[in-house]
Amino acid sequence: MIKKRNDFPEKPGVYLFKSKKNKILYIGKAKNLKKRVAHYFKKKNDQIIKTLLDKSKEIDFIVTDDEKDALHLEYNLIHSYKPPFNIRLRDDKSYPLIEIKLKDEFPGIYYSRKVDEKNFYIGPIPDSKKTKFIIDIVTRIFKLRTCTNSIFKRSCACLYYYIGRCSAPCIKKIDRDKYNENVRDAIEFLKGNKTKVIKKLYKEMEKCSDELRFEEAQKKKEDIELINEFSLESYISTVIKVDYDVIAIDNKENESSIVLFSVIQGKVRKREFFSLSNLSSSREDILKDFIISFYIKNNIPVEIIVRFLPSDCEYIEEMFSKFVKKKVKIKVPYKGNKKKVLELAEKNLDLHDRKNDYNIIIESIKSKLNLNNLPFLIEGYDISHFSERERVGAVVVFKNGKALRSMYRNYVIKNAKSGDTEAIKEVLKRRFKKIKKYPDLIVIDGGKPQLSAAKIVKKNLNISSDIISIAKREERIFLEKGGSFLFQKDSPEMFLFQNIRDEAHRRAITHHRKIREKI
Repeated sequence: MIKKRNDFPEKPGVYLFKSKKNKILYIGKAKNLKKRVAHYFKKKNDQIIKTLLDKSKEIDFIVTDDEKDALHLEYNLIHSYKPPFNIRLRDDKSYPLIEIKLKDEFPGIYYSRKVDEKNFYIGPIPDSKKTKFIIDIVTRIFKLRTCTNSIFKRSCACLYYYIGRCSAPCIKKIDRDKYNENVRDAIEFLKGNKTKVIKKLYKEMEKCSDELRFEEAQKKKEDIELINEFSLESYISTVIKVDYDVIAIDNKENESSIVLFSVIQGKVRKREFFSLSNLSSSREDILKDFIISFYIKNNIPVEIIVRFLPSDCEYIEEMFSKFVKKKVKIKVPYKGNKKKVLELAEKNLDLHDRKNDYNIIIESIKSKLNLNNLPFLIEGYDISHFSERERVGAVVVFKNGKALRSMYRNYVIKNAKSGDTEAIKEVLKRRFKKIKKYPDLIVIDGGKPQLSAAKIVKKNLNISSDIISIAKREERIFLEKGGSFLFQKDSPEMFLFQNIRDEAHRRAITHHRKIREKI
């Protein structure tokens, strides 16, 4: 552990924790450098602070004229060096985004969980099925590609072109200008500006009708009806200007949970959850840490609504105002609509925290499914094939409800007879001959037959894990000891199992697609 220094001045400034390789680990601002740095050594039993002190070789400092200059310097240094203990925001990755890759020559539309500022997004969308449904609508109406750039370079059109879901820019069935016009229309549609798109489709429908192309005219009519029926009011692109942000925060001993609502044209259009490791002691400092860390990478609104003001509130307002060249205010509302939105954010945060308390979730799962083990470590299995050809298996691993992607594995089915049950047996045998630590729970994508196959392997190999299977149609869970169970659709337990099942399915489908493309 780094030794305490006594040469810090009792002046305002910025302090920097540095590693043995001289990498900056954490940057903080202080009214009194000597007192602020001493605080870390008083709280060295705190796990996060202990980790920071263990990894640090020295603490450097820069003296400033006043606190305002110290805040400016802190912000600029964090922006430049991106220290790992400062940029500690972990956002909720369970909600996907819809992405249109504008930086590509022929932009495609994709299901995504990462953000690139050069591309267009809507989301996050709480329902992954709805995300895929929206993408399906966009490909049907606007015929944007969904293939990756490596697959895009082809000599013949893929199936999506022949079923009317892609305009096949890969083989020049559409020129770049016309394709990008479709992209612009798709973006307008996803922003919620349906009128412009509908007017255009009406003109195209009338033209097709005048030219006696009745089948195409009917298709345009169906597209118009589909757009009229569909609503995207709940989701918004990050490129649209935000009226104000609302931040609710729940401070715990070691970690704070945060929700941020973006309000646009009077409606909450975007919701994001975060967790933040607490290196500061007061709730005002923690809120300041979040605001600094978040708005380094995101657009600054003219108004930020909070329950209490952060530390250095005036200096933050002044600094942000200079950045956006408009007056930025951080406010505590006492009445009116903004107070209601803040209360709504706090209610959402409370529900989110209760849903994500993993210990409560697994106690419930163990009890309701009559398991032997608390399912801290879960593995999900799925099989993918096309008419029994190129069969593959996939394994995904979740620990404490979070995906461990480095532990995922793919299998090409080699010896199993036809049928998913035989393929499941082969994957389980190969899996458990190589790993030493059994998971607490094995989740099989399928029904009773798949569960029975897994139980045979468990008995033969003397595996200690509990086993369940989850059927797609009802989301019914079949139990190893007999019977079945159906969780409520919006329950955290059901969400966890759906996430594991969907992730295993995605992994298997992706692996199978790659094999087919090679062939």
